[in-house]
Amino acid sequence: METPVHAPLKEKIHLEIAKLKTMNFKSKVEYIWEYYKLLLAGIVIFLIIVGSLINSIFINPRPQTILHISWNSGFVLHEQLDALSDELTARLVEKNKNEAVAASQSLTDTDDPSMNMAGQQRLVAMLAAGEIDIFILEQEQLVEYAVIGFIQPMESMLEEIRHTDPAVYNYVIEQSAYALVELEDGSTEERLMGINIKNSNLLTELDFYEYDLYFSLSTSSNRLENAKAALIAFFE
Repeated sequence: METPVHAPLKEKIHLEIAKLKTMNFKSKVEYIWEYYKLLLAGIVIFLIIVGSLINSIFINPRPQTILHISWNSGFVLHEQLDALSDELTARLVEKNKNEAVAASQSLTDTDDPSMNMAGQQRLVAMLAAGEIDIFILEQEQLVEYAVIGFIQPMESMLEEIRHTDPAVYNYVIEQSAYALVELEDGSTEERLMGINIKNSNLLTELDFYEYDLYFSLSTSSNRLENAKAALIAFFE
């Protein structure tokens, strides 16, 4: 059964149609734009939003992040991080899979206190959500992050690499960095907490600045296999 149109509204529609019939094409366009431009603008915005959602969800969905690197060591160009992401994605992701390695800079030690605070809050939130897998740190940061529990020991990962890729292991073990970590009983112990990647083949290929940089594992990462593959990729 057809839903009835409210009488005043129906009458108004008929009046509008009758008025448009008396106008030429140019007048019709000017009339419609003058009286209905807000409605038309709303329709256009709605269609743009719907189109964007369809594109991002069904046509060109964003790649799934399989590894996130937080670069916390001084200054680095966004172009360099993009190049690092692209290279690791090419090495770690199977062809035709919509996955990617992400790399971002975390600013927590600048001359701007408000920027430092925002950077620290973002860092803690990402850690809590398990979004960070790898930290790139300077030596002082590595010691600090080990003390506060942001990074985890790497002996188990290196033992796995020793079995799967002895050549990489023999080189990587010489780049080991140690720091004190607190044990459950309150005592401290020196553990392997980072790998110096200053002279890694990958950073050399990408023209990164040559200074001591340490590859460390986030305590909240649940993508350790991908992190291990990334560490190997730095030295292959």
